[in-house]
Amino acid sequence: MITREMIKAIAPNSKNEIIDPLVIYLNKYMPKYEVNNYLRVCHFLAQAAHEAASFRTLEEYASGAAYEGRRDLGNTQRGDGVRYKGRGIFQLTGRANYRDIGKKLGYDLENNPTLAATPEISVLTALEYWKSRNLNKWADEDNVERITRLINGGLNGFEDRKKYLARCKQVIPKNISFVPPPPPPVDPLIPPIVVAKRGDNSSYVADLQQMLVRKGWAIATDGAFGPKTEQAVREFQQKNGLKVTGQIDTDTLNKLMI
Repeated sequence: MITREMIKAIAPNSKNEIIDPLVIYLNKYMPKYEVNNYLRVCHFLAQAAHEAASFRTLEEYASGAAYEGRRDLGNTQRGDGVRYKGRGIFQLTGRANYRDIGKKLGYDLENNPTLAATPEISVLTALEYWKSRNLNKWADEDNVERITRLINGGLNGFEDRKKYLARCKQVIPKNISFVPPPPPPVDPLIPPIVVAKRGDNSSYVADLQQMLVRKGWAIATDGAFGPKTEQAVREFQQKNGLKVTGQIDTDTLNKLMI
């Protein structure tokens, strides 16, 4: 499992409000895309750490105007550069990518581009892009250069990507597994505690007797736990599926208080 602590070790300047939800969706979706072994996880997270500015943003800092008119990105309409700027942990960019990746995921990202900057969609778009470029193959070969070219189109930020990869290889366990750990062992059941029994005489017993009266038993509420109170308790326990003892224990008390 990917943990918050792992991401912090890989990207110490990351923002908690970004990585906390990301960790949830990384663990949920990475296994489904078979990004599920040491090298695949390392390469995927290294690229994401670079693209998302050390997990400090899910939206490109620049305006996106530089992409205006980029037909290779599908930006054919006025304003497409800004509208389809980089978003998500892989900085999905361009109308064509928003449309194509969105269709594969079942989201209309072309008409709702800001969805790509939400944590869940951010993870899904990155994984879908990873799958579309068959990057698990290159991760298995530990080929960071090929992965970078297929994500970036070149080698922009290559040294930074390699730095994150080196950190990932130190932080991510070689036997990483996405199988949830077994739940902790259940503590042995604590037996019910007796809170009142025959022979007791107190204002607390009177309160308990009043509870029995409210449940329909006609007994005195004098605070003396005598035979009639004991019989009423036995009948109440039997009626409510409790162990019949004639003593008021915590299980019986809980039922009386309902």
